[in-house]
Amino acid sequence: MISYVILGITFLYAVIQISIYASRRRKPLTRDDIDARLLAALNGGTGTRE
Repeated sequence: MISYVILGITFLYAVIQISIYASRRRKPLTRDDIDARLLAALNGGTGTRE
């Protein structure tokens, strides 16, 4: 029973994220963008220096 609740919440989260992504219609992130965001997160910052 609990697993169905967790599955339902996960499904709703995925639907919401897809709808937000579709409404923004932004281009997908490149590998370099993802790497820069992950590196910034690991360093505790919000941006990257270029």
